[in-house]
Amino acid sequence: MKLATAAFACTLLALALVGCGSQDRATIGNSVLKGIELGDDRISLHGGREVAVITKQGDLSIGGKAVALNPAQRSQAQRLYANAVGVRDDGIAIGKAGAAIAGKAVSETIEGMVKGDPGAVGDKMDAEANNIAQQAQRLCKRVVEMRAAQDALVETLPAFKPFATLDRGSVTDCNA
Repeated sequence: MKLATAAFACTLLALALVGCGSQDRATIGNSVLKGIELGDDRISLHGGREVAVITKQGDLSIGGKAVALNPAQRSQAQRLYANAVGVRDDGIAIGKAGAAIAGKAVSETIEGMVKGDPGAVGDKMDAEANNIAQQAQRLCKRVVEMRAAQDALVETLPAFKPFATLDRGSVTDCNA
C-alpha cells in the first residue's frame, strides 16, 4: 500500500495547488504558484500593486497597458499561459481521482472484510495510486516548464520581473 499512500500525498498537493472554484476561473494558491489567477482565456499575475495579464494568444498587458512583444517573447508568454492552465487542469483531475480512490478504498476494504480477505484491497489500490502518481509527475513538470518560460520572459523583458513569482526554491526536481 506504499503507492496508495504516495497517491494520497499527491492528491493533497494537487488540492493545495488549485484553489476552490470552477474550471473557468481558479486561483493557483499554494506558496509555489502564489499570485496567479486563471480565467476567461487569460492568466493574471500579481506583482505588487499592478497586475500583468497574459492571454491565450500570448498578448501581455501590465497595469492595463498593452506591452509590445517580439515573437520570442510572445512564445514565452504563451508557454507560461499554457502551463499555468495545465497545472490547474491537472490539479483538478488529481483531486477528483484522489477523491474517487479514497471512496473506492473504503468500499473495497469493507468488501474485503466481509469476504474475509481485507488485504486484497492493496493491489487494486496500488494500480490506481500509480495513475495518480503519474498525473502528479506531469503536474510537477508543468510547474518546471512555467518557471523556464517565466525566466526567459524576464530575461528579455525586465518589466515582467515583478510578476515572476516562481522562484528557484519553489520549483523542485520532478524525478525525486
